[in-house]
Amino acid sequence: MMIWMNRGLEVLAVVFSVVYTWMYLKEYLPEAYIFATVGAAIFTYLCYTKKIFAESALQFFYVGFAVYGFFLSHYKDSAAVWSISTHLAWLAANVVATIALGWFLKNKTTSKLPFLDAFTTIFSLGATWMMINLIHENWLYWIVIDTVGIALYFMRGLHISATLYLLYLLLAIDGYFETISWF
Repeated sequence: MMIWMNRGLEVLAVVFSVVYTWMYLKEYLPEAYIFATVGAAIFTYLCYTKKIFAESALQFFYVGFAVYGFFLSHYKDSAAVWSISTHLAWLAANVVATIALGWFLKNKTTSKLPFLDAFTTIFSLGATWMMINLIHENWLYWIVIDTVGIALYFMRGLHISATLYLLYLLLAIDGYFETISWF
């Protein structure tokens, strides 16, 4: 019975997450953040039950980011572009944080894929912050994160979620190039 309940919750979380991302791409803000909040809350629980602890914490932070984005979207109206040096500093900080979190997960928890879990968590936090603040290059980060996310979720048996990350990958490509209209 628990397996079917979790599968149903996974489907529901995927639906809410897809709706959020599609609404974000179509600039239905701030309403999109309502769907982000619900989807992330469900994923928090699911990732915890699958022992993807950092990813579970990430989903919890997504709930907070969704609330932040909801209020911020009332004030932001144009996208920004970062310099190469800003990206390099951002990447360096994310790599160091990924290694530190990966080490912690490997040595202090029962995390099944500690460094993949750490990578998707740390880089997703950064990319989400960029997304909410309308930094256009966030999509390049999401292309890499979503590719790794596909593997992470598939290896932990969350196949519907792995499919979601495949869809996210396509949406990230669409978001970056802005001229592709698959959705």
